[in-house]
Amino acid sequence: MSLQRRRMEQALGRLLDRYPDPMLHCWVMETVGALQARLKTIIDPAERDQAQRAALILIKTTLQNWSEKPPVRH
Repeated sequence: MSLQRRRMEQALGRLLDRYPDPMLHCWVMETVGALQARLKTIIDPAERDQAQRAALILIKTTLQNWSEKPPVRH
């Protein structure tokens, strides 16, 4: 595991720890599971690592956007 990927995963964990919304956690788990399933089909390790970094960035960006404007519940 690359140092950059480990730091990204730790940042995601910290963001999730600050927001205990079960729907958010569910979305992250479902998204990670779906992306992992798709990443398994990539044979080239360098390409798979690049795709995994892109997936983590997507999740991190979504979490950051959510933290700036969390959904309003009625």
